[in-house]
Amino acid sequence: MITVCVCDPQPIVRHGLASVLDGSALFTFADSTSTIREALEQLNASSAGILVLDRSFGMHALVEGINDVRRLSPLTEVVIWASTISDVESFRLLQAGARGVLRKTAEIHALIDCFQTVVKKQIWTDNLIADAESPLGRPRTRPLTPREQQVAELVSKGMKNREIAEALSIATGTVKIHLMHIFEKTGIRDRFELALHGLRLACEPEAAQPANSFARGSFAPLRALLKS
Repeated sequence: MITVCVCDPQPIVRHGLASVLDGSALFTFADSTSTIREALEQLNASSAGILVLDRSFGMHALVEGINDVRRLSPLTEVVIWASTISDVESFRLLQAGARGVLRKTAEIHALIDCFQTVVKKQIWTDNLIADAESPLGRPRTRPLTPREQQVAELVSKGMKNREIAEALSIATGTVKIHLMHIFEKTGIRDRFELALHGLRLACEPEAAQPANSFARGSFAPLRALLKS
Protein backbone atom coordinates (compact mmCIF):
# COMPACT_ATOMS: atom_id res chain seq x y z
CA MET A 1 0.00 0.00 0.00
CA ILE A 2 1.31 3.42 -1.00
CA THR A 3 0.41 6.21 1.42
CA VAL A 4 -0.87 9.50 0.03
CA CYS A 5 -0.85 12.88 1.77
CA VAL A 6 -3.02 15.67 0.38
CA CYS A 7 -2.26 19.37 0.77
CA ASP A 8 -5.22 21.48 -0.33
CA PRO A 9 -6.78 24.60 1.25
CA GLN A 10 -10.34 23.30 0.71
CA PRO A 11 -11.54 20.79 3.35
CA ILE A 12 -14.22 19.30 1.11
CA VAL A 13 -11.63 18.51 -1.55
CA ARG A 14 -9.35 16.81 0.97
CA HIS A 15 -12.21 14.70 2.32
CA GLY A 16 -13.33 13.81 -1.19
CA LEU A 17 -9.93 12.47 -2.15
CA ALA A 18 -9.72 10.59 1.13
CA SER A 19 -13.02 8.86 0.28
CA VAL A 20 -11.71 7.88 -3.16
CA LEU A 21 -8.52 6.40 -1.74
CA ASP A 22 -10.42 4.49 0.96
CA GLY A 23 -11.83 2.33 -1.82
CA SER A 24 -8.45 1.65 -3.44
CA ALA A 25 -6.53 -1.58 -3.02
CA LEU A 26 -3.27 0.10 -3.99
CA PHE A 27 -3.26 3.40 -2.09
CA THR A 28 -4.16 4.49 1.39
CA PHE A 29 -4.94 7.98 2.63
CA ALA A 30 -2.29 9.07 5.14
CA ASP A 31 -3.20 12.61 6.11
CA SER A 32 -4.39 15.98 4.82
CA THR A 33 -3.14 19.48 5.44
CA SER A 34 -4.22 22.96 4.42
CA THR A 35 -0.73 24.48 4.00
CA ILE A 36 2.54 23.38 2.47
CA ARG A 37 4.33 24.01 5.77
CA GLU A 38 2.00 21.57 7.55
CA ALA A 39 2.59 19.03 4.78
CA LEU A 40 6.35 19.30 5.19
CA GLU A 41 6.00 18.81 8.95
CA GLN A 42 3.97 15.66 8.30
CA LEU A 43 6.56 14.33 5.88
CA ASN A 44 9.34 15.08 8.34
CA ALA A 45 7.52 13.01 10.96
CA SER A 46 6.37 10.19 8.69
CA SER A 47 7.14 10.06 4.98
CA ALA A 48 4.32 9.46 2.51
CA GLY A 49 4.79 7.77 -0.84
CA ILE A 50 2.92 10.56 -2.65
CA LEU A 51 2.24 14.17 -1.72
CA VAL A 52 -0.53 15.95 -3.64
CA LEU A 53 -0.12 19.74 -3.77
CA ASP A 54 -2.78 22.13 -5.03
CA ARG A 55 -1.87 24.62 -7.76
CA SER A 56 -3.62 27.43 -5.87
CA PHE A 57 -0.64 27.84 -3.52
CA GLY A 58 1.16 29.66 -6.35
CA MET A 59 4.11 28.77 -8.55
CA HIS A 60 6.81 30.20 -6.29
CA ALA A 61 5.50 28.39 -3.20
CA LEU A 62 5.08 25.15 -5.14
CA VAL A 63 8.62 25.18 -6.54
CA GLU A 64 10.02 25.88 -3.08
CA GLY A 65 7.77 23.19 -1.60
CA ILE A 66 8.93 20.61 -4.16
CA ASN A 67 12.55 21.41 -3.35
CA ASP A 68 11.84 21.03 0.36
CA VAL A 69 10.12 17.67 -0.20
CA ARG A 70 13.10 16.39 -2.17
CA ARG A 71 15.38 17.46 0.67
CA LEU A 72 13.29 16.20 3.60
CA SER A 73 11.74 13.10 2.06
CA PRO A 74 13.55 11.98 -1.12
CA LEU A 75 11.32 8.92 -1.56
CA THR A 76 8.12 11.00 -1.65
CA GLU A 77 6.80 11.77 -5.14
CA VAL A 78 4.96 15.06 -5.68
CA VAL A 79 1.79 15.35 -7.77
CA ILE A 80 0.42 18.79 -8.59
CA TRP A 81 -3.29 19.06 -9.18
CA ALA A 82 -5.20 22.05 -10.38
CA SER A 83 -8.50 23.34 -11.67
CA THR A 84 -6.56 25.00 -14.50
CA ILE A 85 -2.86 24.97 -15.33
CA SER A 86 -0.92 25.99 -18.42
CA ASP A 87 1.62 23.87 -20.30
CA VAL A 88 4.33 26.33 -19.31
CA GLU A 89 3.46 25.98 -15.62
CA SER A 90 3.27 22.19 -15.92
CA PHE A 91 6.70 22.02 -17.49
CA ARG A 92 8.23 24.32 -14.89
CA LEU A 93 6.86 22.20 -12.03
CA LEU A 94 8.08 19.01 -13.67
CA GLN A 95 11.49 20.61 -14.07
CA ALA A 96 11.45 21.45 -10.36
CA GLY A 97 10.95 17.78 -9.50
CA ALA A 98 7.21 17.06 -9.51
CA ARG A 99 6.38 13.71 -11.08
CA GLY A 100 2.77 14.33 -12.04
CA VAL A 101 0.39 17.11 -13.06
CA LEU A 102 -3.29 16.27 -12.72
CA ARG A 103 -6.42 18.31 -13.36
CA LYS A 104 -9.15 18.22 -10.72
CA THR A 105 -11.66 17.48 -13.48
CA ALA A 106 -9.94 14.15 -14.20
CA GLU A 107 -11.81 10.88 -13.78
CA ILE A 108 -10.98 8.65 -10.82
CA HIS A 109 -9.28 6.11 -13.06
CA ALA A 110 -6.95 8.87 -14.31
CA LEU A 111 -6.06 9.81 -10.74
CA ILE A 112 -5.18 6.18 -9.92
CA ASP A 113 -3.22 5.88 -13.17
CA CYS A 114 -1.30 9.03 -12.27
CA PHE A 115 -0.41 7.69 -8.82
CA GLN A 116 0.62 4.31 -10.24
CA THR A 117 2.87 6.03 -12.76
CA VAL A 118 4.66 8.41 -10.41
CA VAL A 119 5.51 5.71 -7.85
CA LYS A 120 7.41 4.02 -10.70
CA LYS A 121 9.54 7.19 -10.94
CA GLN A 122 7.92 8.15 -14.25
CA ILE A 123 6.31 11.42 -15.33
CA TRP A 124 2.54 11.67 -15.81
CA THR A 125 0.46 14.53 -17.21
CA ASP A 126 -3.15 14.23 -18.29
CA ASN A 127 -2.90 16.64 -21.21
CA LEU A 128 0.37 15.66 -22.85
CA ILE A 129 1.68 12.24 -21.92
CA ALA A 130 -1.20 10.68 -20.03
CA ASP A 131 -0.54 7.03 -20.76
CA ALA A 132 0.77 4.46 -23.18
CA GLU A 133 -1.81 5.52 -25.77
CA SER A 134 -0.04 8.85 -26.30
CA PRO A 135 2.59 9.18 -29.05
CA LEU A 136 5.34 9.56 -26.47
CA GLY A 137 4.38 6.27 -24.86
CA ARG A 138 4.58 4.23 -28.07
CA PRO A 139 7.80 2.85 -29.54
CA ARG A 140 9.01 4.58 -32.68
CA THR A 141 8.26 2.86 -35.96
CA ARG A 142 11.25 4.56 -37.57
CA PRO A 143 14.45 5.41 -35.66
CA LEU A 144 15.94 8.88 -35.66
CA THR A 145 19.09 9.43 -37.64
CA PRO A 146 22.22 10.55 -35.75
CA ARG A 147 21.69 14.10 -37.04
CA GLU A 148 18.04 14.12 -35.96
CA GLN A 149 19.11 12.97 -32.50
CA GLN A 150 21.57 15.87 -32.35
CA VAL A 151 18.86 18.35 -33.29
CA ALA A 152 16.48 16.87 -30.68
CA GLU A 153 19.15 17.15 -27.97
CA LEU A 154 19.83 20.79 -28.81
CA VAL A 155 16.13 21.66 -28.84
CA SER A 156 15.82 20.12 -25.37
CA LYS A 157 18.62 22.42 -24.21
CA GLY A 158 16.65 25.49 -25.28
CA MET A 159 18.55 26.37 -28.47
CA LYS A 160 16.75 28.18 -31.27
CA ASN A 161 16.87 26.99 -34.88
CA ARG A 162 19.51 29.57 -35.78
CA GLU A 163 21.70 28.50 -32.86
CA ILE A 164 21.27 24.84 -33.75
CA ALA A 165 22.24 25.58 -37.35
CA GLU A 166 25.40 27.36 -36.21
CA ALA A 167 26.32 24.59 -33.77
CA LEU A 168 25.92 21.89 -36.41
CA SER A 169 27.21 23.98 -39.34
CA ILE A 170 24.01 23.49 -41.34
CA ALA A 171 21.38 25.82 -42.78
CA THR A 172 18.43 27.00 -40.68
CA GLY A 173 16.10 25.50 -43.27
CA THR A 174 17.80 22.14 -42.79
CA VAL A 175 17.11 22.32 -39.05
CA LYS A 176 13.42 22.86 -39.79
CA ILE A 177 13.40 19.82 -42.07
CA HIS A 178 15.05 17.69 -39.38
CA LEU A 179 12.44 18.85 -36.87
CA MET A 180 9.64 17.97 -39.27
CA HIS A 181 11.09 14.45 -39.64
CA ILE A 182 11.46 14.12 -35.84
CA PHE A 183 7.81 15.07 -35.31
CA GLU A 184 6.68 12.65 -38.03
CA LYS A 185 8.70 9.73 -36.66
CA THR A 186 7.90 10.20 -32.98
CA GLY A 187 4.35 11.52 -33.05
CA ILE A 188 5.53 14.52 -31.01
CA ARG A 189 3.54 17.60 -31.98
CA ASP A 190 5.83 20.53 -31.25
CA ARG A 191 8.98 21.79 -29.53
CA PHE A 192 7.23 21.81 -26.16
CA GLU A 193 6.45 18.10 -26.33
CA LEU A 194 9.96 17.42 -27.61
CA ALA A 195 11.33 19.11 -24.48
CA LEU A 196 8.89 17.13 -22.30
CA HIS A 197 10.04 13.93 -23.95
CA GLY A 198 13.62 14.80 -23.04
CA LEU A 199 12.56 15.51 -19.47
CA ARG A 200 10.75 12.19 -19.30
CA LEU A 201 13.86 10.35 -20.52
CA ALA A 202 15.96 12.15 -17.94
CA CYS A 203 13.73 10.76 -15.18
CA GLU A 204 13.60 7.18 -16.41
CA PRO A 205 16.24 4.51 -15.72
CA GLU A 206 18.82 4.15 -18.48
CA ALA A 207 17.89 0.51 -19.07
CA ALA A 208 14.26 1.44 -19.74
CA GLN A 209 15.10 3.91 -22.49
CA PRO A 210 15.02 3.00 -26.19
CA ALA A 211 18.51 2.77 -27.62
CA ASN A 212 17.70 5.51 -30.13
CA SER A 213 16.43 8.00 -27.54
CA PHE A 214 18.29 11.28 -27.54
CA ALA A 215 20.68 11.75 -24.65
CA ARG A 216 19.85 13.30 -21.32
CA GLY A 217 20.62 16.96 -20.97
CA SER A 218 19.89 20.16 -19.11
CA PHE A 219 16.69 22.09 -19.79
CA ALA A 220 16.64 25.81 -20.41
CA PRO A 221 13.64 28.02 -19.58
CA LEU A 222 10.55 26.96 -21.48
CA ARG A 223 10.24 30.33 -23.17
CA ALA A 224 13.37 29.55 -25.16
CA LEU A 225 12.11 26.08 -26.04
CA LEU A 226 8.94 27.44 -27.55
CA LYS A 227 10.72 29.85 -29.87
CA SER A 228 11.70 28.80 -33.38
